[in-house]
Amino acid sequence: MEPTVDHSATTAMRPFPLPVRFSSAPYEAVPGGLDGAWWPYSHELVDELPLLIEAMDGSDSFTRVTLGIELWPDVPHHVAVGAHFVTVGWFVSGHEQNEILLCSYREGFRTLLVIPPATEAGTAAWLMNTPAPVDGSSTATELLAIARTRFTAPEVRGG
Repeated sequence: MEPTVDHSATTAMRPFPLPVRFSSAPYEAVPGGLDGAWWPYSHELVDELPLLIEAMDGSDSFTRVTLGIELWPDVPHHVAVGAHFVTVGWFVSGHEQNEILLCSYREGFRTLLVIPPATEAGTAAWLMNTPAPVDGSSTATELLAIARTRFTAPEVRGG
């Protein structure tokens, strides 16, 4: 599936500002692992990405992102972030769909777990506060599965 709509000149605005749901480890604290987590409010990349980048950076050092297309119904080639545009690339398969790779000329690469918007709050909070193992043994998808199992497992009662 290839995106067909280019929203490079438009960014929808929310009626009121919402805080960015994002957690981050100090840069290079997790070599080879996830650098943090992002829990967007919707599947609208044009609305969500500028808020994430501004929360992470506050300027224009992020120039490109690459992400899995499964979570985003419409992926534009460019997204306006403040006064500049970020180039967006995507992968259809063969790569982790629950990650976003952000490229900065100042900070290098940052990889975040993308928590799907409909994720239950307790599960998302656990994911936002659970660092991924440095050895990469848990992928973003595996971490989501662990969290869902942890928070949806039936309660065992003693008899």
